[in-house]
Amino acid sequence: MTDSEEYCQFFVRIWAEAVLRQVDRVRAMRKRFHVDDRNYERLEEWSPTEEDLQRNFRSLWAEEHTLLWAAHHLERWGVRLAQERGGTPPERDDVLGNVRNALEHLNDVAFEDDHAVPGDDEKKNWSLRKLPDRRLAISLGGDSAFGLIDVHELEARALTAVNAIIDELEQAAVDRYLEMTSHD
Repeated sequence: MTDSEEYCQFFVRIWAEAVLRQVDRVRAMRKRFHVDDRNYERLEEWSPTEEDLQRNFRSLWAEEHTLLWAAHHLERWGVRLAQERGGTPPERDDVLGNVRNALEHLNDVAFEDDHAVPGDDEKKNWSLRKLPDRRLAISLGGDSAFGLIDVHELEARALTAVNAIIDELEQAAVDRYLEMTSHD
């Protein structure tokens, strides 16, 4: 394995593990968000306040953004690893890339009805313009991050990447062992 290939494998594993940690954080925050939302409706003295709900929303929003950022890096390093190995790079997830880019440039967009929408400058917000309905939900809900990215699919991709690397490392260790013992 070349140094470049080894570093690419290293970064694939870093980002795959980061995606798995973020999926856990997103799920935990979603659960808290929904439980507190239900409890808020009871209007008991122990019920969460509206500020608690808003804080939960902000936390969940940031966790989902961080998940997409990590998943995007996993995808980029997976492509680079395949290139280093002379293989065919995996197909890119255009929606993931466009959502990540739209989030990265959210400060340049217009807002309308709980959605980020492209502004008037046609040279800006090109990723946002490529999303379904040319908009990105700012509100949260459901199992999809920002209404567009299946969190379960991101988790499956990350698990596949981690397991593949573990298998490769185990096979390399077995090969080294067999090589060492064959000379005895």
